[in-house]
Amino acid sequence: MTPHVHRPVRWAVGGTAVCLTAWLVVAVLGPSAAAPPLGAGVGALDLGRHPSSATVSVLMALSVLAGGAGLAGGVLAVSRGWRPRRFLVLAGVGALLLVLVPPVGSADHLSYAAYGRIAALGGDPYSQPPDTFAGGTDPVASAVRDPWRSTTSVYGPVGGLLMALCSVVGGDSVRTTVWAWQVLLLLAWALVAVVGHRVLRDVGDEGRERAWFAVLFAANPLLLTVGLGGAHADVLAGAAAVLALVLAARSPVLAGVALAVAVGTKLPYGVVAVGIVVAALSVRPAARRPTVGWLLRGVLAALVVLVPAHLWAGVHVYDQTRTASRFVSLATVWRPLVEAGLPRVLLLPGTALVVLVVAVLWWPVLVRGGELQRAAGASAVVAAGYLLGAAYELPWYDLLLWGSLALAVAAGPRSARLLVLVLAARLTLLALAYVPGLVDGMSPVVQAVTLGYRREVGPWVAWAALLAVVVCGVRARRSVAVS
Repeated sequence: MTPHVHRPVRWAVGGTAVCLTAWLVVAVLGPSAAAPPLGAGVGALDLGRHPSSATVSVLMALSVLAGGAGLAGGVLAVSRGWRPRRFLVLAGVGALLLVLVPPVGSADHLSYAAYGRIAALGGDPYSQPPDTFAGGTDPVASAVRDPWRSTTSVYGPVGGLLMALCSVVGGDSVRTTVWAWQVLLLLAWALVAVVGHRVLRDVGDEGRERAWFAVLFAANPLLLTVGLGGAHADVLAGAAAVLALVLAARSPVLAGVALAVAVGTKLPYGVVAVGIVVAALSVRPAARRPTVGWLLRGVLAALVVLVPAHLWAGVHVYDQTRTASRFVSLATVWRPLVEAGLPRVLLLPGTALVVLVVAVLWWPVLVRGGELQRAAGASAVVAAGYLLGAAYELPWYDLLLWGSLALAVAAGPRSARLLVLVLAARLTLLALAYVPGLVDGMSPVVQAVTLGYRREVGPWVAWAALLAVVVCGVRARRSVAVS
């Protein structure tokens, strides 16, 4: 390994190791301002030490910053020819350990457990909030934390059914139910990592595509901690979306099923369908492959999963999703504008405008290469625009982006790698804004620091990232046009 490659490799490996270690320490210490108590049960082991909010905040901030450095180091190393192998072992061991300890960074997993419990016992998680189910006395549903106690499910019916399955496994135990969900997410992550690695064996040359996929997605330290380590539903949706991309050319039926799981868990993951259709229409006719029949098989496979799931959930399955579309989180470009009086009715058109601008600038840069790369590039462009312009954005939502970006960047020009670094910096600073994670349990000092950063710094980080993507996109588009 040459010296100019060795240094970023050390950053990648060292940053990832520190990121995973610090996150695991927070989890194993027990309930805190970063991890709600889970009660008795099997799995998700912790020491029950109840560390202070300051301790867990410092450790989580260290984890996030180290993860950002590790991700940036991996990008630079792969750009210079690094082909990670043992690095994947480090990430794999880290992923396994993350599932043996409680989730960290939010209380979302308690909501998943509650919605699954309601469904498993014959209730309706799309109309019954956790605080009213069984008179508010159910041992699992009542564990949900503020501000989601009185909120019905915002997740799609496929995700809802999988939550119910985990509830069947966990029974009356919150800890066991959450652990069953964590194992499900680990299996989804491992499946997409293995399938992606095998499919990319036949794509490109010298393992470059595999290297990008490993560094940006399968072994991305921020996705492993913030996503898998937080046990978020986006891990399931993100893994299924990437499976749909990598399987589309080989098996439209399996790709359709995977896409149904993604969309049926969280609607925004439907951007992958845009990429697959774009690739089919632009590549398949030139390759003299059947297009209509191929697309039809994928659509029918998706409907075989989605139709029964929606019939089970009912017509009101997206009521809470429509309500949530009016929410505005703190660390977004829209927060200062809404506080200044911008009508919320303009949020959706504003997000669409950002998507359009990002697509116009980055489409010719990222949507190129073969069928897989074009599908991934189109998905990544739309996902990036959506995340940059969304009114409600949290760090783990980035799982919508990084899988498709990992599959597209190898076929793109060098300017695409600058985009990756900008988005990596954005994800790092956004994740830092949501340390330690829970809305209660923070000391006054920690609350002032974390909410101050989230309110006062977060929106300007979002604006800086959007402007950087636009400026880099203008330059990248010009360079592509010249070449």
